[in-house]
Amino acid sequence: EFIDLFENSNESFEGMLLSSNASDVTEALRFFVRARHFKLPCAVTGMKQALALMWSNETSIQEEVLKAFLDVFISVPGTDGKEFLPDNQIAHNLLVLVSQATVSELASIEEALGRLVKQELIPAEVFVILWSIATKASKESRSAAMTLLSMGASADTTIVDSASRLRLLHDAGLGDYTEEHNDWKTARSAACALQHIKRVQPEPGSAKCIVLELIMEKLCAIARGDWCDDTNVQDTKSWFCAAQQAIDAIFVICPEPEIASAEILRGMESTTFGFSNGSPYKQCHSLRLSRFFFVLGHVALKLLVYTEAISGAVRRANAAKTLAKQIEADKAKAKKKASPLNDSQCDDDSDDDDAIEAELGVAAEAEAETEREVADISDNEIVGRALIGCFVPTLLHVVANKDGRFSSEILMQTSTLALCKLMCISSAFCEKHLPLLFTALARAPSQDTTLRANTVIALGDLAFRFPNAVEPYTPRIYACLRDKSTRVRRHALMVLTHLILNDMVKVKGQVSEIALCLRDDEARIRDMARLLFNELSKRSNNPIYNLLPDIVSRLSQMGTKKEDFRSIMFFLLGFIKKEKQNEMLVEKLCHRFPKCNSISQKADLAFCIAQLKINEKSLKCLNDLFKLYKDALFDEDVFKSFASIVSKAKKFIKPEMKQGLEEWEARLSEHSETGMDNVLAGTKAQRAKVRAAKRAARNATRATQKKYYDSTDDEEESEDGKSDEEENASENKENSVPRSKSELAKGKSASNTREGRSRRLRSINA
Repeated sequence: EFIDLFENSNESFEGMLLSSNASDVTEALRFFVRARHFKLPCAVTGMKQALALMWSNETSIQEEVLKAFLDVFISVPGTDGKEFLPDNQIAHNLLVLVSQATVSELASIEEALGRLVKQELIPAEVFVILWSIATKASKESRSAAMTLLSMGASADTTIVDSASRLRLLHDAGLGDYTEEHNDWKTARSAACALQHIKRVQPEPGSAKCIVLELIMEKLCAIARGDWCDDTNVQDTKSWFCAAQQAIDAIFVICPEPEIASAEILRGMESTTFGFSNGSPYKQCHSLRLSRFFFVLGHVALKLLVYTEAISGAVRRANAAKTLAKQIEADKAKAKKKASPLNDSQCDDDSDDDDAIEAELGVAAEAEAETEREVADISDNEIVGRALIGCFVPTLLHVVANKDGRFSSEILMQTSTLALCKLMCISSAFCEKHLPLLFTALARAPSQDTTLRANTVIALGDLAFRFPNAVEPYTPRIYACLRDKSTRVRRHALMVLTHLILNDMVKVKGQVSEIALCLRDDEARIRDMARLLFNELSKRSNNPIYNLLPDIVSRLSQMGTKKEDFRSIMFFLLGFIKKEKQNEMLVEKLCHRFPKCNSISQKADLAFCIAQLKINEKSLKCLNDLFKLYKDALFDEDVFKSFASIVSKAKKFIKPEMKQGLEEWEARLSEHSETGMDNVLAGTKAQRAKVRAAKRAARNATRATQKKYYDSTDDEEESEDGKSDEEENASENKENSVPRSKSELAKGKSASNTREGRSRRLRSINA
């Protein structure tokens, strides 16, 4: 029972990790440490969640997390981190932790591990053991060991940055085993480790240079997808992460990454599109085309980063050079001031000052020219005149998919993502193809949540880079908050939260869409929406106060459920703390009563007023504006809201204001009763009016029918008269001819038929 009690309390302690109180977090961490020492299963889960606190703003919490990590995975229990476990045990603990971690947990583990490596709290022998495991172990253990080595290299580059270690990395992470088993996890980890190598070009012909050349060949092969299986979709999906990290590594260790990336694109072009009898293939495999678009977009993005890095290095070098010259000139001037001056020396000093100023002007002009060149490269070169621009028409054709020819989900995902990356490079390219991107987002199949989620995240990046271009499309980003997919809604809210808190998107009335997220079925979406409003409330101008009237109106007009509306407004109105803001909101909400189209909207306004903190000025305002809401007091919800205001006011009202409050209460009750009578009378009159209108319509219909049938009878009677005259004439002519019994019967039946038809028409008219 004692063990069950501890395991069942796991959720409570995990909740304490999210507490704003530092002592709660500390005690929860200490509990999970003790639970780990007693080998309780809940300790591992708790420690994984605790690692996210490595990103906390409080230094004390970060230190406590590091101490807990050390006590659980590295040190002997009870020694307070002073005595370490055996090296093999430490390696085993870290391997188990990494192999079962998610992507977000891996980022936290890397942060914690890097700090411990810097503090030399992890024995060096542990990494030797990890190298051995990465070289000899099976697929999962090999990739986990390589991941740990990469994490350690982020803090200590000597773990991988040597000729012997690079050789091990080549054999273990990029060698024959990885190629034969398509072990993309190990390849990805190896590429991540390579990104921590220092940007120093080794001497040609040295051992390190030779190993780096071999590694470059392997990285290019991975980026091209030479080892991929075109019959296995999952293999290509696993390849994406490895290819991305391989390209990143190429831009770190290669002296000329633009040439290497061009060779990769040309190689993929030949295998993807191919040539037969001097002309390209009419068809290509969807997975190959997907891989080509993925590499195309990522190479373009890395070229932009590489270009900006070079321009930054040039600016820093020029600034350092100018600063050094300025320092030398200042020293020379100080020496001249120390010695006696004559007229010629004064002239020389002025000439030197003029030369320095001229040189500074030249330096500033050179820096401006560098910035113009970088802008030209990003706007016109990368996605325009260069090799990547040659494939842009094909990419646009696939993304548009006008005839629905491309049905592969993975192809549409990679092509759309590649387009987003190209749009991040050039502002002109972005403005031109934003309509296409939103069209692709709108046409995305309902089951393809990955495409919509990726596009929403990319739109956030575009809004950061080119806010003016994306600003007209902001309502369409808000619309993604109503997507059926929980994943898309979560990503859309995450993007909007970052944009709003970083002032990249203006907070307008559309924030009511975010307010609806407070009642979302997904807990993470609700928590994120609360976080956004909490952060907004901390700002000096408190934008929630300015947004509340519009939020109330929009939520009412959208037909929000009563329970949802009241829960949302109860949460938001809690941020209104100042008395002046409460008074102004009471007045603003009262003035919105005449604009309401239904009694439910008026009930919503009355509820919001009742949630505010009412003072004497607010009561006076409610009394003065009584005529604006008196017609709605017949509704039970409206009257209850105002009655609650009265009951709250009685607790703080001053004696001299008591009579005015009682008069206002009496007016509320009076208009509630008379208003109900008026409503009942109005309803009765409306029903009578409807009945009278129906009766008049029936009478008009009957008159029209009667007029129609009367005219029909007259026409038939005239036709009958003519036929009788003709019959009489024929009878006169044939007086001498006797008729048979059958003929007489026919004449009689015809007469009976006409008379019967006339009688039926008259009965119908009646």
